[in-house]
Amino acid sequence: MAFWLSTRHLTLSPRSLGALLSSSRRHRAAASTRTKTTYTSPNMPLHISDGQDKAQIDEEVEVLREQNWNLERESILVKTYHFKTYTKVTDFHQVVAVRSKSKNHHPEMITTAGSLTVRWTTHIPHGLSAKDTFMARYCDEQAKVIGTVKQNEAQRCDPGSTAS
Repeated sequence: MAFWLSTRHLTLSPRSLGALLSSSRRHRAAASTRTKTTYTSPNMPLHISDGQDKAQIDEEVEVLREQNWNLERESILVKTYHFKTYTKVTDFHQVVAVRSKSKNHHPEMITTAGSLTVRWTTHIPHGLSAKDTFMARYCDEQAKVIGTVKQNEAQRCDPGSTAS
């Protein structure tokens, strides 16, 4: 028995659908390995985008590290925010997304039931830039307004959780 998945602009045969699903599994596997982070030591030099003021970026990253930002692979600022409800997580995601669009600078964001991990880096030219540090500070300001909680107080999606 043949099945055809059709949309207005797309028709997939069973073989194509199987390939697509297989590809999706590979991408999920790749994404899961990507979330395993290796943070740099405080003494490791930063990779700064061409054309940026190195002293300014160094100083701003030092301040961000004091605010619990981590540095991944010399050029990615990473922080996880925890929230009491999933609604607050999505509110924070939306606030960051809207500001990112207005600044024409997007992060990688990973959403769970009770947290949002934000990763800032500049792709072209590669490295850290003032856009990254500005947006990291913006994230901290907005998270404070929305109301973060400690990790153990955040909503979870496991059988032992009392949150729904």
